[in-house]
Amino acid sequence: MSAESILKVLIMAFVAMFIAAIAWWARKHPNRSKQYPEQVRMPKVVPIVGWVFLSFGFLMSLVSFSYAPTPLGARITAVALVLGGLVFVLMYRNFYVAPRDFEVAFRSVFGKEHLLSYSDIAHYSFQTMKGQPYLTVKSAEGVKLSLNIRAYGMTPLLRAIDFHQVTGHWPARTDVLSGGQGTEKYPSGN
Repeated sequence: MSAESILKVLIMAFVAMFIAAIAWWARKHPNRSKQYPEQVRMPKVVPIVGWVFLSFGFLMSLVSFSYAPTPLGARITAVALVLGGLVFVLMYRNFYVAPRDFEVAFRSVFGKEHLLSYSDIAHYSFQTMKGQPYLTVKSAEGVKLSLNIRAYGMTPLLRAIDFHQVTGHWPARTDVLSGGQGTEKYPSGN
């Protein structure tokens, strides 16, 4: 193996460890909104990647569209980098999830706000993708929420799912107000 090959392998290993460290840190420190602390947003690395793509795409656009003999591939790549960066920045700006005791409020990456009451849940499923646990919840009206439950603190929703499995119905405000079944095992609050 040449010194150049060893250097490439070391650089790739360093980058992989750096990305893993960022992912670990993001899971341990959820990105909460300063105005609304109950809202958990995407990790801060998402807009950083977006701004890096936008910056490189903008610089590449300046170069590729300024000179006449530039290959078409360079122009296409520049536009793709700008669009990809915009997508990352807008995804970060739009998305949040706010689990509560009886409902989960969230905004999709496209900016549409939803309020999903636990009593409206028609189907839920757990699955593992790339070693991470994902929860998918669908309401009777067709509203769907799918996310990594390690990255977003979904304890109230998981408590409601446990309550549903034990009692056969979803928790309602009347269960807590009237001291209904299951209130001792599932106290309110985060």
